[in-house]
Amino acid sequence: MRAFFSIASLLIVLGVILVAVKHQLRASQAYLPSHEAPVGAASEPFGGASQPSVAQFQRELDRTLKEGAAARAAATEAAEASR
Repeated sequence: MRAFFSIASLLIVLGVILVAVKHQLRASQAYLPSHEAPVGAASEPFGGASQPSVAQFQRELDRTLKEGAAARAAATEAAEASR
């Protein structure tokens, strides 16, 4: 009898969890954006200015990495010279 109640209570808990998960999934599907562009929307994001900004970001990243590598090399040389 005890095993029956244990299994029954486990099934009830699993059922409650299942209902909560289904409710949450239905709620999140209501907020998914559609894949259709609204009427009058620009064909390019940000008015087509995304490509130059990506290239600019890449140049800044490369410059920063080179500066960081130079600083690390200088620090390593200074540490070796002080030994």
